[in-house]
Amino acid sequence: MCCRKIFVHHRCGHNVTSVLEGCEKAECQSTKDKPIISNKYPCVYPACEYYGMFD
Repeated sequence: MCCRKIFVHHRCGHNVTSVLEGCEKAECQSTKDKPIISNKYPCVYPACEYYGMFD
């Protein structure tokens, strides 16, 4: 099963970005979403008070 990591901004909760980690099966059709709360990426929503901020 493949895993899609969805990075969520730790202050506002907006989805910031996602990374798809494939498994080794070429015929794999299933993907599991895994939300990760992080301050690794800034918020990308212009209307948000945390826009462009990591913290």
